[in-house]
Amino acid sequence: MISRSERVKCIELHSELPWVIVSLYSGNLAIYDYSNQSTVKTFENSSNPVRTAKFIVRKQWIVAGSDDLCIRVYNYNTIEKIKTWEAHSDYIRNILVHPNEPYILSSSDDASIKMWDFENNFTLVRTFEGHQHYVMMLNFNPRDSNIFASASIDKSIKVWNIMNNKPNFSLLGHEQGVNCVDYHKGENNYLISGGDDRQVKIWDCSTKQCIHTLEGHTQNISCALFHPELPIIITAAEDGFVKIWHQQTFKLESSLNYNLDRVWSVDICKDSSNIIAIGCDEGSVIVKIGSDEPVVSLKQFSFIYLFSYFFQQQSNGKMIYAKNLDMFTVNLKAININEDNTKEGDNIQGINAKDLGTSDFYPVGIRHAPNGHSFAIFNDQEYSIYRSTTLKSIMHGQGSDLIWASNGDYAVKDNFIIKVFKANNELLYELKTNYQVENLFGGPLIGVKSNEFLIFYDWETGKIVRRIDSQVKKLYWSQNNNLLCIASSEDFYVLEYKNEIVKELLQKEENAEGFEDAFELQYEINESINSGIWVQQMFFFTNGTGKISYSLIGRTFTFAYTDKKKIIVGYVSFQNRLYLFDKFFNISSFEFPLIVAQYQSYAASEEIEKAQALIENIDKKYYDKLAKFLDSIEKKELAFEITTDNEHKFELAIQLGNINEANFIAQKTQNLNQMKQVGDLALFKGNINLAIQCFRNSDDLGSLLLIYSSLGLHDQLQDLAQKAEQQTKMVELIYIYLYQKQKKIKQNIAFQINYYLSNLDKCIEILIKSKRYSEAALFAKSYCPSRISELVKLWKEDLIKQHRNIIAEKIADPIDYIEEESFSDLKILMQLEQFYKKDRENNKDLPSFCYEEYNKMLNIDLFTALKKDPSRNLNSISLRPKNIPMNNPLYDEF
Repeated sequence: MISRSERVKCIELHSELPWVIVSLYSGNLAIYDYSNQSTVKTFENSSNPVRTAKFIVRKQWIVAGSDDLCIRVYNYNTIEKIKTWEAHSDYIRNILVHPNEPYILSSSDDASIKMWDFENNFTLVRTFEGHQHYVMMLNFNPRDSNIFASASIDKSIKVWNIMNNKPNFSLLGHEQGVNCVDYHKGENNYLISGGDDRQVKIWDCSTKQCIHTLEGHTQNISCALFHPELPIIITAAEDGFVKIWHQQTFKLESSLNYNLDRVWSVDICKDSSNIIAIGCDEGSVIVKIGSDEPVVSLKQFSFIYLFSYFFQQQSNGKMIYAKNLDMFTVNLKAININEDNTKEGDNIQGINAKDLGTSDFYPVGIRHAPNGHSFAIFNDQEYSIYRSTTLKSIMHGQGSDLIWASNGDYAVKDNFIIKVFKANNELLYELKTNYQVENLFGGPLIGVKSNEFLIFYDWETGKIVRRIDSQVKKLYWSQNNNLLCIASSEDFYVLEYKNEIVKELLQKEENAEGFEDAFELQYEINESINSGIWVQQMFFFTNGTGKISYSLIGRTFTFAYTDKKKIIVGYVSFQNRLYLFDKFFNISSFEFPLIVAQYQSYAASEEIEKAQALIENIDKKYYDKLAKFLDSIEKKELAFEITTDNEHKFELAIQLGNINEANFIAQKTQNLNQMKQVGDLALFKGNINLAIQCFRNSDDLGSLLLIYSSLGLHDQLQDLAQKAEQQTKMVELIYIYLYQKQKKIKQNIAFQINYYLSNLDKCIEILIKSKRYSEAALFAKSYCPSRISELVKLWKEDLIKQHRNIIAEKIADPIDYIEEESFSDLKILMQLEQFYKKDRENNKDLPSFCYEEYNKMLNIDLFTALKKDPSRNLNSISLRPKNIPMNNPLYDEF
């Protein structure tokens, strides 16, 4: 992240959150979130430059010192100002927060250092005097937090104890003022300083001597720090450069310049030492150095293919990892997860890591030899091969990125050259390339990565096997070397390696581009990965978000979740466990039996008989997970057979159309939702009786309404209407907001049933009870005109209660205007209302299967007839059809 701003005088990273605070020469403070490059908070501190600002994380405060001689404290969550006081008589240069005690130290151009107690209203505890000029920077000794060092323009570095206001000793050697000071975070009692003499000096505090001087900057040094984990020194100066030096060789490794003019402040994140913040004249920069991935290796098992079955050679369970220069080994055989009661995925406690000693150089990678008896470490320039049990060197040489062949041969890269050695360390041959080699990948072939492509070479002959034009990040070979995962930054794809074909092609010809037939694409997954391993045909991987997934037959499946970013380091077959590691050297694992992997691989490959042969030997606790896997790959019959989860078994029975099994489970569980699903399936299959039974048991009035109305079951509809009304009353008794929707559903069903049964007065009562007066009035206008006045009155009264008087006044009662021309048809409609009401009473025994005949009679236009002849006698008219059948020709079960 690069953020341009006014001059940044001080910058610090939050130890827990992805935040950085910058103090500006303008007098303001700002907190940025570098994970999404957004501004979190801003503070208008003063009109004078703010030269220092620090987080007090345990109090959720920030403390800042400015040129108005004051220190101010803010709550960074609420922006509340906690405290302001005048701390010094001249500009405040630096503030330091004690790591454990409730103290802050401040240094000033008044040549003093003061200690304040923030748990006691920032009272002054002690003043440290001894410098003769500006005190520019302070830093605590990480080995003893009572000790701190100070850098001053008087050309000295002084070391103090917080209990004594006089210095313990002074370090002299700079020719001009000293601007910065920092302690080594490791075992060495070293101190680093930088000054206006453009020199960086490393001091041994035990002997009080300067042991080395770094030169390379062309302007005043503003910052000099020991990296807390990596063996590097970081320096910055007013020449605009940030330089990175090797701690052991003191060699300049890299120079960074972000064109933001002078650099004033640098900080390294305490929680993630790969993050570095840089403050400059024209803004700030957040950079990431090195890799988040730990340097670790676990010897993997290998497979033998015999009589159509896989047999694995046991892994020795030895893990080796590097912590800076120190090498450690862990015997995973000694770990018993079950006895330790460690939850799946949790960090394993009480691991006894054996100290193998110290390596001769800082390793950036570790790789086990295939036989597990030795391992190699390497950096960008050299490599060493050691025995696994001790750190006894077998071989040391120039080159980097050492990779192994399955027979113990190995290769290293050296710029444009790849050196291939036999297992006995004899040089076999050298491959000279016309491109810059970035990385090597081991396996059955030598994988060579450049910036734009990947080339595979044959180990024995050095001939090109295949070139792939892709920006590759990582490669993962399966244990039997027949599958290869190639990962880029955004996706990965799986290839099948044709070993026998490659052998034949290598004997016949040589092709500069390799052989297209060497690999065959199996599938591609659009997901980025940062670690992975093959277990059978399943590729397990992590993506840096805490999720562990696996791919199989072109699909991805979620395996588990972790609370932190971890990498997969290996699979130990005799424990049936997948092991993970994080940058804090924590080990965790998940159980995953190899036989389960074999079952899933066979099932996915349509080798159902082989899969079925394994199921009896699989612990039943894995059946439910396997059933979900089988379900996802459309092997629902197999999933139904093995699942022990009633809910999943029911879902599968529904999907398979197994209505008897589904009904059995639903009746057993008495789950209303399941009963409704069985009813839907029964209705789909034409089993009306079972459907009605299930809908009754699940209280699904809507579905019953559909069936009863479709079949014309008058009595059942009448009972259903009564039930809907009763349930509406019950809902009213226990009415709260959550039941409002349910109440409306019951009311709608009751209304619809009564409408089907022509119980028009009942329909109006339902609308009145639900306070839907306007709808009731409009309904009456169409079907019950004799009740219009009553309903219009209720409608208007309701509007008046809602203070909508103007609308109420505009609503007219049609009965009041019945003699006027606009409502002249109302008398005829009221006549017809009584006629049809009587007709419905006379024909209520009329079965629904007579609807077609009855509908013909209903379509007689009596309104027009009465309008032409108002004196016509309606009693002489009958709408009842003739020749009514005795039984329903469609359905006679009821």
